[in-house]
Amino acid sequence: MQFVEGGYKYVFVKPYQKFTEKTVDKDNGDKMHFELYDNGVQIRTLITSQEVNTIINREVAVDTVNNKIYILEADSKIQKNEDGSVELI
Repeated sequence: MQFVEGGYKYVFVKPYQKFTEKTVDKDNGDKMHFELYDNGVQIRTLITSQEVNTIINREVAVDTVNNKIYILEADSKIQKNEDGSVELI
């Protein structure tokens, strides 16, 4: 996925009420950021001086037009458009 100024916004198909987050600083300057949501979604992000890697425990759909990442559930239906946008059906 390409870098976007301002980043991407997460859109949860299954809403959440509470979440917990924590960042762990490593001795080498890297950081590991954890986000745990009460709807079962877990997002783990490793931040190094050269890259950022994110793992989400759900299928996702990336809308490159609107800079959104849809976090899908097993029964989610989406439509990917030719322009790079995504619609929930």
